[in-house]
Amino acid sequence: MQSRLLLVLLIFSSSVFGLTQEDVDLLRKNDILKSKVALHTDDWAVKPLKTKDFHGYKNQKQSLIDWKGLDSNQWLDFNHWKLQRKMRDANPDWKIQLRDARHKEVAGQVIQCLNSCSIFNEEGPASAQFGGLIMEGDEFVTSTDSYAWIALVDGSMIRVSPNTSFSLFEVNISKEKILFSARLNQGHVYVQHRRVGTFKKKDRAETDLAFYPLLIKKANREHYMRQEYQSLNASQRMIYSLEKNPGHVSQYHQLNRLLAQKKQKFKRFDSEIFFVSANASFLLENAHFHLFHETTGETLIKLVSQVEGFASSDHRESSGEAFFRGYKNKRSQKIPVDTWHSMNPEGKELSVRHVMEEKFEIVDHFTKRIPALHLAREFFIRKRARFLTQDFDEQTLAKNHGYRLWGEKDEDLKRRKSFLKEYTRRVETTNLRSIKKVFKDKKLEGFGRAYYAEALNRTLMALKKHRGYNRQVIKETSEAQYYLWIIKNADNFLPTYLR
Repeated sequence: MQSRLLLVLLIFSSSVFGLTQEDVDLLRKNDILKSKVALHTDDWAVKPLKTKDFHGYKNQKQSLIDWKGLDSNQWLDFNHWKLQRKMRDANPDWKIQLRDARHKEVAGQVIQCLNSCSIFNEEGPASAQFGGLIMEGDEFVTSTDSYAWIALVDGSMIRVSPNTSFSLFEVNISKEKILFSARLNQGHVYVQHRRVGTFKKKDRAETDLAFYPLLIKKANREHYMRQEYQSLNASQRMIYSLEKNPGHVSQYHQLNRLLAQKKQKFKRFDSEIFFVSANASFLLENAHFHLFHETTGETLIKLVSQVEGFASSDHRESSGEAFFRGYKNKRSQKIPVDTWHSMNPEGKELSVRHVMEEKFEIVDHFTKRIPALHLAREFFIRKRARFLTQDFDEQTLAKNHGYRLWGEKDEDLKRRKSFLKEYTRRVETTNLRSIKKVFKDKKLEGFGRAYYAEALNRTLMALKKHRGYNRQVIKETSEAQYYLWIIKNADNFLPTYLR
């Protein structure tokens, strides 16, 4: 009787805890165990198979136990364990599937936030300040009189206006394409795609001065002004003091140098953004564009053909396509460039809106000359998106950069886009009907001064101080003094705990 109990215990132990070959040999030598034992020789807790585990993504924890959301009663429930065990045995690669499902990839990073910006996810709201990462599934929100510049992992930049909310659902990477999925919940964004080429060196002030100085020291024009000044002799320094925008030559030279690095590898990627609002969906490839949406109102879009002062040597084609609302309405329409278009509130008609040119003229001005922000973007992709200029396979992309590689020749991404178009059209059609009921008394305001007034005031104030004594003496400062000047003048961009 005792030997039978021991045999049952050992068999149970072999199936639950796993036995080594030495354990089995010892039991058989003593004539205790005669049945075949399925050895568990790895940490998968299933029969050894040919499935290969690449040991996780960069910065991902090895443990797949959700300690924060763990239900202790369920954890100790034997029936739940048996069900879980059955599912895992039926799916030998369950560990890889679970790791993929839980892993959130880095979609972008905050370059600078003016006043109050927030990131919302399942853990709640968090302040979005300089250097903050935006992960898949995050919602980015700006409050009144708040602005932000964001760099995406493909090198694109997003300027977020006040009272704006947008969500970055996913970033999908293949060897030939990067696909983003995003939703503009409310407000205005300007997206500028990174293209290969050269910027003309302009002896003029930057145009979005509300964000300066940037907390990235080597992006500011003052950094290059110091370098130029301190390399001159006494007589040359006297002449240098007459420069209108000292430092601009070296700043543009550095920007163009970074744009030229490994440009052929960079140009292999096409970048697509599937951008959704309540009443419209847009598939935008390698595009610069404005997008505005107001709850219960129209969605406005403008594809911009070129960036002022930039000579492109990039032959990747740009395009935009709009998709309509309706459960069975699969119609789409190409979007011409350099013209404002409006999707009506019902999501049924896309039409030209010439009157919008004047309303957005000031916002267009902010994006004309922003070399410091372009430099900040270059530094970001060299830190967070080095795969753009490297060769990689599935394991390298996961372990070294933290991203999953989608299938060859973009077939997986094509299927993903097809799903997004169909799923989004159906879901947003339902959402649109609900929104109209909930906000039926909402008064539409359109695109007004609230979206640019604060940035305009700060830019004008910065221009008044542009030739002031305090800025002129920066060229004579040491590295430490220059950094202290940035901290002193960047109070609006620092988290409260750093002020």
